[in-house]
Amino acid sequence: MEAARTRTLVLGILGSPRARSSTGVLLERVLAGAQVAGAETDLIALRSLKYSSCRHCGGCDKTGQCVVQDDMQTLYPKLSEAQHLVLASPIQFSGVSGEMKAMIDRAQCCWVATYRLKRPVPEVAGERRGVFVASCGGRDARVFQWAKHTVKAFFNSTGFSYWADFFEAHTDASPPVGERADRLAEAQALGRRLLDA
Repeated sequence: MEAARTRTLVLGILGSPRARSSTGVLLERVLAGAQVAGAETDLIALRSLKYSSCRHCGGCDKTGQCVVQDDMQTLYPKLSEAQHLVLASPIQFSGVSGEMKAMIDRAQCCWVATYRLKRPVPEVAGERRGVFVASCGGRDARVFQWAKHTVKAFFNSTGFSYWADFFEAHTDASPPVGERADRLAEAQALGRRLLDA
């Protein structure tokens, strides 16, 4: 029998297709800050999972559970168990990455459970905070606001409130994100604040 969790779980989901990315560096710092504040953290890199986007088959309409058997079935329980969630994605064509968007679309079953069946998905009590971390290579920071609408909809369907975001533009320029000490410190501080009452 699994032992009861004694610490707050903060789940980080990384949507970058790259093994080492600016977005991943920022997410790791946010999670490190949460660990300093006493949280248990779990980081899921979507590039390591095998799953497809929602096929709109209607299989979840009566149960609120996705019928497609792929690696998303390992992610749904984590979304339910997490107290707080940090979504991290590079901006691609003014939106989240393809990996992230496919995962978000597969939350259709969560939307059904929450809004159609009136059976909220979360299994944990208390405020559930959602954080959106994103980076883009260009200077036009408007792209973050465009992507934010999609992330907000995902948080609403999975039981998290959109609590904060951390955006880093112009990552194609020097110095690389991993050397921007001030921004890394700010990302870690955000992770610590995530655990504040």
